[in-house]
Amino acid sequence: MNQINNSKKIYHAAIYVRLSKEDGDVATAGKRESNSISNQKDLIKNFLKDKKDIVVVSERVDDGYSGSNFERPAFQMMLEDIKKGIVDCVVVKDLSRFGREYIDAGKYIERLFPALGVRFIAVNDHYDSLEGKSQADEIVIPFKNLINDAYCRDISIKIRSHLEVKRKNGEYIGAFTPYGYQKDSDNKNKLVIDVYAAGIVKEIYRMKLSGMSQTAIANALNKQGVLSPMEYKHSLGIRIQDNFKTHEQAEWSAMSVKRILENEVYTGTLVQGKRTTPNHKVKKLMKKPETDWVRIEKNHEAIVSEREFALVQRLLGIDTRTSPNEEKVYPLSGLVVCGDCGAMMIKRDVPAGGKVYAYYICSRHAATDMIFMHKLTRLVSMTSKSSSGISIASSPLCMEARAAATSISVLPPITPAAPETTCCAISNTAIVMSKVCVTR
Repeated sequence: MNQINNSKKIYHAAIYVRLSKEDGDVATAGKRESNSISNQKDLIKNFLKDKKDIVVVSERVDDGYSGSNFERPAFQMMLEDIKKGIVDCVVVKDLSRFGREYIDAGKYIERLFPALGVRFIAVNDHYDSLEGKSQADEIVIPFKNLINDAYCRDISIKIRSHLEVKRKNGEYIGAFTPYGYQKDSDNKNKLVIDVYAAGIVKEIYRMKLSGMSQTAIANALNKQGVLSPMEYKHSLGIRIQDNFKTHEQAEWSAMSVKRILENEVYTGTLVQGKRTTPNHKVKKLMKKPETDWVRIEKNHEAIVSEREFALVQRLLGIDTRTSPNEEKVYPLSGLVVCGDCGAMMIKRDVPAGGKVYAYYICSRHAATDMIFMHKLTRLVSMTSKSSSGISIASSPLCMEARAAATSISVLPPITPAAPETTCCAISNTAIVMSKVCVTR
């Protein structure tokens, strides 16, 4: 006679609990986990006390993660356990703790878990997939998921609206302040100057205006032992992660210097809302049109003047690479262009007869036979007039941005060989050289 086996299957369960930032009371540095997380665990464990066929093998906690998607670290670890056969039962407080995304929640509960033989229990919703779905469950469970999804969407709209109001009121809503500023101790949405870091910012702008390149500035700061923005935040006890860190201690780089030189916040103008996400379900950031940015001028105390910032932006827009053996940018770098094709000219120095002759060669035709050379003579004290009668030193960039550089000018006016032949013409941003070789 066949004996009837009355033994029940033993399920290996994972307790899954979740709390989003929007729900409040999330874990902080001084509190290991939120009260809500602890309450969820206690409720589930009390429910499982008399369940002899369920053995808890793991607890997965996503504290501070939204339910609008399933890209959560603890949830993904639980899925890996399910795929490995370690877990075949998932227990949650209710459907909203499992997830608020209607489509994916239904996919897991109604398709993926049954296909993998996983038992799913939602305690407060009185749902256990092992007991089979009643006709009411066929309607109620999808409807509850839909309500949870709608709730998540409603919360997202409210938060977006609230943040937009803060931006328009000039309140800073970033997690970390720009280098040179800190949050006001009485108002976390207000920027105030960090005296030490602001001094470094001023020095960076001064070095740029004196003719140094971004790389030279970064090297100078590293040589002086100035902490990089990330290391400075660490020294203040601020925890910030840099995935691009290549050294044990992050150093200044040309890119970090450039970010400071391009950031309008140092003029007292707060610009926010540059990026957004399509909706509460898609977390990929997208750049917004500049017309949609929120720009508040004179919002906080400036570190550099608007004039200094504008000059730096013009310098960043031209070629300011330094020569291999030089630390500062040559006064005419990025200003001399070919009058024939518009390409930048390459400077070549040739000593002869106790003088140094500067030849400018079209960079586009430097490797071909079609080279147009323009010769200037560099002397310490000479007239400041070009052949066209215009002072090179009168160019705005030469006067303001390069005041500290050595004054370089051409020889006194030269009588052209033909009426249509000219030496050069000077505009506000560039010296356009003619294709006629100037000789002396």
